[in-house]
Amino acid sequence: MYKLNISELAHQDLDKIVSYIAVHLVNSKAAGDFLDEVDKCYGYLKSNPLMYAKCQDKRLEKEDYRKISIKNYVLVYKINETSKAVNVLRFFYGAQDYVKLI
Repeated sequence: MYKLNISELAHQDLDKIVSYIAVHLVNSKAAGDFLDEVDKCYGYLKSNPLMYAKCQDKRLEKEDYRKISIKNYVLVYKINETSKAVNVLRFFYGAQDYVKLI
């Protein structure tokens, strides 16, 4: 099992996403479903973080960044094999150019 470390920025991103879905889109069920998907992905990251693909950008791939697509969003993370930890770095809207934001 890997330890899961969620950055402060990832927490903030997730709060903004859920708030946007629940308040702006007025869809609390979709917000809850999104959180359920995130929790499921967190569980997979703890047990098998290599199951998700590396980012396809050459720089990010070289630096071992990986990503998970969750509905319309992308979770970006890195694995530290030495400490057996998964570091969740950020959540981005899928249409964003997250490569420039990392």
